[in-house]
Formats: sequence, C-alpha cells, structure tokens
Amino acid sequence: MELSFPSELGYEKVARDAVAAFARRLGCDRERVEDLKTALGEACINAIEHGNARAPGLRVDIQCIGAPGRLTVEVRDHGVRRYLGDVPAASIDLKLQGLAPRRGMGLMMISQLVDEAGFTDSPAGGNSFRLVLYFQKS
Repeated sequence: MELSFPSELGYEKVARDAVAAFARRLGCDRERVEDLKTALGEACINAIEHGNARAPGLRVDIQCIGAPGRLTVEVRDHGVRRYLGDVPAASIDLKLQGLAPRRGMGLMMISQLVDEAGFTDSPAGGNSFRLVLYFQKS
C-alpha cells in the first residue's frame, strides 16, 4: 500500500488511520496497532517539520509492505534538511533535568513502540525512515 500527503500538520492522522486499517487486515492485534499509530504519527510529524521543513508543496510518502506476522512502513520526505545520523541524541535524563532541549524525544519513543526503527538510505534525496512491527495474527 502506498500513500502520499501534503507536508502539512494534521495529515499524519489520515496516514495513521490508513496504515492502522492495513495492519488490522494483516491480522495485527489492537494493542500493536495502537503502538504503530503512535510511532507512525511521530515519524510523519518529523518528516513534515524536520525533513520537509514545512515547505509548501512538498509531500510525505509512505509505503507499507505486509508479510505474514510483519509490517514494514517506510516514511519518506523530500528533504529540505537531511538527517544527521552521527549526532548523538541527548538522554531522557538530561532532557528532564532541563540540560538538553525537550524536543527530540519522538525518535526515542518510536524505538520503544516498534520492533525496528531507523533511517535508511534514500538515493532519491530526502530522508527515509523505516518502522518494522512483528505480530502474531489475532
């Protein structure tokens, strides 16, 4: 399944609902679908705000690949800004102590909600973020 939506906040909700329906069709249970919706929403917001820098006219593209007990979701922006993977994220403790910006917790949260998550090569430019969810059919 493929989706494409304008790089505007609010459209991530449409993407979450569409991907959740796809996951349910694959047999993913309700709790895992909710985890996926939260993680995908964060990934889409990151693509809109950081990758596309909220630039009018740019889009966020999503590709979903289902297999027995597994769903892979790729979120791609058209990258006004490239993700710099070599910059370590501040720990949650530093953020809570006010010693680091509170922003940036989305990637940490995503990694706790899905089985695999991270940036992948995007030869066409922009950024590509992959989420993988393993599940037992309900």
